[in-house]
Amino acid sequence: MDTHSISRREFVHTGAALPMAIALGAASDEPRGASGGTAAASTEHLPLSPATPPGVSGPARDGTPATGATPPQSVEELQRVVKLSGDGQSLTPPEYAHFLSQILSSREIEPDYYSNGGVVEELEGRMARILGKERAVFLATGTLANHLGVRVQAGTRTRVLLQRESHLYNDSGDCAQVLSNLNLIPMESTDGTFTLEAVQGAIARAEGGRVRTGVGVISIESPIRRRLGKLFDYHEMGRICAFARSEGIATHLDGARLFMASGYTGISPAEYASHFDTVYVSMWKYFAAPSGAILAGPRVLLDELYHSRRMFGGALPEAWPLAAMALHFLDGFQERFAAGVVAGEKLKPALNAIRGLRVEEIPNGSNVFKLYVDTGNPARLREDLLARGVQLSAPNPNFAGFALVVNETLARRPVSETVRAFEDAMAV
Repeated sequence: MDTHSISRREFVHTGAALPMAIALGAASDEPRGASGGTAAASTEHLPLSPATPPGVSGPARDGTPATGATPPQSVEELQRVVKLSGDGQSLTPPEYAHFLSQILSSREIEPDYYSNGGVVEELEGRMARILGKERAVFLATGTLANHLGVRVQAGTRTRVLLQRESHLYNDSGDCAQVLSNLNLIPMESTDGTFTLEAVQGAIARAEGGRVRTGVGVISIESPIRRRLGKLFDYHEMGRICAFARSEGIATHLDGARLFMASGYTGISPAEYASHFDTVYVSMWKYFAAPSGAILAGPRVLLDELYHSRRMFGGALPEAWPLAAMALHFLDGFQERFAAGVVAGEKLKPALNAIRGLRVEEIPNGSNVFKLYVDTGNPARLREDLLARGVQLSAPNPNFAGFALVVNETLARRPVSETVRAFEDAMAV
């Protein structure tokens, strides 16, 4: 199977591929298909942990123990659930198995070898074209993508400027510092955007010390997870990147949720990426791969990156299920997400009109908004909504309510049905 395309017959009869794929998973009001293809900051800013989906027992991704297993549901029923808890579909194991089998029934899949070649290379080429870059490399995780993105560019200038709220600074175990001898310099801001003047000040301090220390990379995250999807100011982003280019300083975009930003701003992923030397995009958050990330940039930086990928333990022996899923759900994503955005704009005022609920937008935000529960118990509301086919993340620890996330699942059912589920749950 390492040297031949994989068909559905081989997939079913080998028996090993299916458990592996599952384990890796550990503008209208009318519903649309969601199957892909053609058819350090305040902890308030830590949303987006899905609840345990219907039909799946065990702990949720946010670590909340399941209250009890629910009866198994069909894939058709699972695909009716509206999930306001993450950027994408957050597929369950039965759904992963269903879609991977469907993919293998519809096309030949050329397997990779330690994440090289085959359908992985196909995904890399597709993402490089979408992002307007010469090269793209598949990596197992976003943590590794961000780390390697700054590592390969810093050279001997070991300081990296980035947001204090950024994922690389807060949620990556100091990997860049410990493993790559980089010095991450957190930039202060009030809303996630630091300014060109702040960058110039940080560079002056680095170069004006008793021992000169150069700034090698400026990294920007947008949308910002710890700011509930707030966007880095696009004008300031352009100013900073233009200045960096003039000074010979490399730039990296943590664009894990870049396609979310594009859906709200109308700025294409390629236009965002054009400002930066390298860009990372998640493959699992909304393209439904069980795991995976793309790091895109110039060939001179990335052609030999597979050596570093393997050195850091990121060369998966068989990554084809991940790449095949991402390619499948990449097709038609922009249209499906656009329908979800339209549905979300209809949902917000409708929720705001329900007694006991209150909606608050995130200034300069993207696909996240706050839902305050002014009367009743948020945890009980979450349970009652799940029983009605609407999934929320755990209640936010810093306000009485939820950070709700707009994604393509909102267009699975008429908005009126989702609103009715909230009304009925609030009436319990």
